[in-house]
Amino acid sequence: MNRAIKPLLYSLVIAALFVTGCSNNRRTLPSGQKQIPRDQMIRLMADLELTESALKIKQVKMSRDSVKQIATYCYDSLYAFYGVTPELFRENLRYYQGDMDDFQSMMDSVIVTLTRHRDSVSNPAKPKTRKIEGKKK
Repeated sequence: MNRAIKPLLYSLVIAALFVTGCSNNRRTLPSGQKQIPRDQMIRLMADLELTESALKIKQVKMSRDSVKQIATYCYDSLYAFYGVTPELFRENLRYYQGDMDDFQSMMDSVIVTLTRHRDSVSNPAKPKTRKIEGKKK
């Protein structure tokens, strides 16, 4: 590498780190809409995956129109529960995908969440009972 280019390259890397490091954690979306917090986005993505899986099961037993109606109701309910619109979700999804390393980490968290749900259904916790021993006199 040319000796003149090397310091310039280092300067650019340092400047890029400085600029990104100085920004606050409150990133804004290009459209100016609100950002869905990362943890909430992970939970929403996990719930959307669960919904999608449930709809695929229903697809086998029901007509396409019925599944479509149920899907609309389910998705609308999820978005309402999280206080977002489908457009806001899609915009935030694109936003989070802008940093693929962080997005992959988010997807790993979604998988962990789904695995916990699966495990809780597969192995329901048995209620703990306490033995009450009679009093001795």
